[in-house]
Order: sequence, then structure tokens, then C-alpha cells
Amino acid sequence: MYENVMALSRRATLKTAKIAMIVALLVGCSSATAEANATAADSPNILIIVADQMRRPAMGFWREEEYQRALNGVSDPVITPNIDSLAAEGIVFTQAIANYPLCSPFRAMLLSGLYPNKNGVDTNTRKDRDIGLRTDIETLPEVLKSAGYETAFVGKAHWHKNDPLFDADGNYQGTTEPPGGYYIAETDYDTYIPPGPNRHGFDYWYQSISHAHRNPVIFSNDPSAIAGKADGERHQKGIYSTIDQADRIADYLSPSQDKRDVNKPFFLLWGLDPPHSPYESLEDTDAEIYEKYYQDEAIEDLLNRPNADHSIGKKYIRYYLSMITLIDREIGRIIERLKEEGLYDNTIIVFTSDHGEMMGSHGETGKNKVLEESLGIPFIVSYPRRLAHRIDNLLFGIPDVMPTLLGLSGLSDQIPSYRQGSDFSPLLLDPNSQLRRRVSSFYFGPKGQVGVRTLQYTFAVDRSGEVIALYDNLEDPYQLTNLTLQTIPREDRKMLKTQLGFWLCATQHDWYAEKRHSKRIKYPANKNCRQ
Repeated sequence: MYENVMALSRRATLKTAKIAMIVALLVGCSSATAEANATAADSPNILIIVADQMRRPAMGFWREEEYQRALNGVSDPVITPNIDSLAAEGIVFTQAIANYPLCSPFRAMLLSGLYPNKNGVDTNTRKDRDIGLRTDIETLPEVLKSAGYETAFVGKAHWHKNDPLFDADGNYQGTTEPPGGYYIAETDYDTYIPPGPNRHGFDYWYQSISHAHRNPVIFSNDPSAIAGKADGERHQKGIYSTIDQADRIADYLSPSQDKRDVNKPFFLLWGLDPPHSPYESLEDTDAEIYEKYYQDEAIEDLLNRPNADHSIGKKYIRYYLSMITLIDREIGRIIERLKEEGLYDNTIIVFTSDHGEMMGSHGETGKNKVLEESLGIPFIVSYPRRLAHRIDNLLFGIPDVMPTLLGLSGLSDQIPSYRQGSDFSPLLLDPNSQLRRRVSSFYFGPKGQVGVRTLQYTFAVDRSGEVIALYDNLEDPYQLTNLTLQTIPREDRKMLKTQLGFWLCATQHDWYAEKRHSKRIKYPANKNCRQ
């Protein structure tokens, strides 16, 4: 009997031990899962929204007293309640510039943290230009992907030139990169980017091509988003691009749609096509918004800047502002989805544009000018969990985006050593940080133009060394008078020449090696390139 009892006891002990082991394993797995989820929860999601060709003054909040004092000149009379709310919760940068106010260079700088002379994109990518974002550098999405992020792209890419192949008779045969893609005859500029290194680490891909806002060409690796077609097959669904892209993003954010691993943080880049031209008719925007807010407004009230040529701007301004209000509405929809999914507080949202729009100022439309309405861009950073609202005049540049976002995400140690942008995350987190503020931003322009933008001046020279722009933006916010160096104080003249020399050194520009135009430019005495 004793032996039977002992046997039963041993069996009970073994059973108990087995149960304990299983419980321990389950607890261990649960703890590991909880730890992984906690890590994911601690890592912020990142959403970058890039409007195309949106002016810095084209946001409604500038009309509020808090912001008026920080804006150089008057604001555009535009309705943007959701962008206004984003600004009220985040940091509004009043002096951010596009550095090179052109579509492709902006996107390359944003992704690489490098200036145009080093990232491979020194003008717009086009089918007859052998340029594209370098594949031998680690981009922002690639760094984040290595750190455990889900990565997604929606919208206009425009950082790569895809080489079409033609036979001897001129018939299109495909591209040089698999799986073949599609030649876009409608545009010389933005083409399909096939899977592989030129997508630079994006997992989810939904690319919109051409400026036909109501009927864009779509390529995607999500068959459900393009009627069951494969990546590389052309799709057109006849939906306004802004609305269509917001639909895709809303699906991506929703766990029920199974577009991402919800246990990982996400990085999503949304490249809007509007308010880029065309902006010439109701075909280019939303009729309801146009009729409600802009149709009956006087041109003099809409084009309210003293430097505006009404004969030019009146053709476009109503449609342009309508497009911005439509963008705002769809941004509001995405913000609401983030809140519904409990993601908003832990999501860094950056709202910006690749360059401005002249809209009749100085008799010009478009961009790629050294003038403020081309250079100046909206730039808002919202991160409810960690950033308090303020207005900041930091001279923020586009190569700074990559290192700053990595810094905000706790990934400072993963910032590529070769990046040229600065990590301003300490300053974003604490405006009293001892981190040194920049004295100037660097300007790249067409045909070899270079220059600097300080809090007071815009200064640029052309390839021959001639001064093409010198504006005192404090005294002359509409840049009505192009000054000469001899007309400004000597210390200011010296500062501008020194700053330009610093940037040519810091960016390893060809001019620095040659010490080109040393009578106009004061280069650093050593290679440390210190300001």
C-alpha cells in the first residue's frame, strides 16, 4: 500500500511539475509577447504627409493672432480646419524651406538625409535623364524597416527614372527592371517604380502617377486595391487621387483589413499629387468645396499679396485653394481613423510640401525659384505623447527630416553616419535644449545656383558667381526689391559670404574643392566646415 501511495505521489508530483513547466512556458511566451507588444507600443508610428506645390501661407491658422506675428506677410484666405488642429497640437516651423524647390530633389532629400549633390537627384527625374535616388545608401524607410517597422508608401513617388525599352520600330517592349512595369506616355516625369532596390524599403506600395487628379494611373502590390491586378499592371479607377489615397491609408490603418502587422509600429509616407497643376477648372478639384468656399470670393481678396499679378493668378487661385481644402478634408479623415484605432497619441505626423507655388507673385506661377513663395513650405510636426505645441523659427531643412525622426523614435544610434542633415529631436522635445540653432539653410537651384536663407536674408549666386538674389525678408517680406551686397551692412555682407562658404564645404559641393568665386564666397580656413 505504501508503495502504491508513493507511486501515486510521484505521479502527482511529476504531473504537478509538468503543469508548472507548461504554465511557466505559457507565462514566458505571454511575457515575451507582452514585451514585444510593449516595445511596439513604445515605438512611435510615423506618418509623413507631403502635399505637392503647396504654399506656406496657404493654411487657415495663419490668420489667428498667435500665428500672424510669426508669418512674413499676409496669409492666403484658405479653409483648412484639420491642418489648423494639427498645428494647434504640434510644432509649427515658420522658416522651413525646400532647399531645392523642385519635386524630385525634395523627395530624395527627405528619404536620404543628403543634399542633391550627394543623393543622386539634382533635378527632376525624367525618362530622358539618367538620374535617380542612389541605391547604395540607406534611406529612412530602410533604417526603420531594419528597426522593426512596417513600411508603406501611398501616392506620388517621383524619385526614380525607369528606363523604357523600344524595338527598332519604336514599339514599347517593357523596362530594364523586372517585372516589366508600364510605360507612361502621358508624362515624361513620374514613372512606375518596380519592386526592388528603387522602392527603398517600402513593404506596402500604392503608387499614383500623372497629374490627372480625377483619373490617375495606379500601380500597387496590393491586388485588392487595384481590382485584382498584379504589381506592374496599370489600373485606373476614375476616383480623385486625394480621396482614393485616403481610402487606401484608412484601409492600411484598420486591423480588420490585414494590410500590416499591428504588433509593429508603422512608417507611412503619403505623397499627395494636388495642389500641383493643373488647377484650371472644376475637373481639377471638388465642385462642392469650390462652390461653398471660393466661387463667389473676389479675386482681390484671394490674391491678397502686394506682389501678386492678378491677371495671372486669377485663372487659378479659386481652383488651387479648393484643392487645398479637399486635401485638408481627407487629412481630417485619416486623423479620425488614427484616433478610432487608438494610434493617434503615439503617432508622429509631419505635414509639409515639396515646394511652394508662386501663384501670380512677381508675374510667375509654379516653383523652382529662389523667391520665398517657392522656397517657403508648410512644416508641422505633431506627436501628442511627447511634443507640446509651440511656434518655432528654426531654419529647418529637408535633409534634417530623416535624422530628426529617427531621433524622436529613439533610434539616434541608427542614423547613418554619412547623412548631412541634422538631428534636431532634442530641440523639438525641449525648446530650451542647449543644441545649437542653425544660422542659415542651404539653397540649391537650377543651372548651378546656390545660396543661403537666414532669418533675415535670402542670398543666392549663379554659376558665374553673380548675385542673382539678395532680399531683406524682414524689411521687404514680399521681396519687391532685389538688393546689392554694397547696400547692406558690412557685417551682414560678411556673414552671408561666410555662411555660403560653410555650406559649400559642409555639403562637399564641387565649388568648395575649387574654392570657386572666392571673391564672392568666404570659404572655411579648415576642413571642419564649422559655422
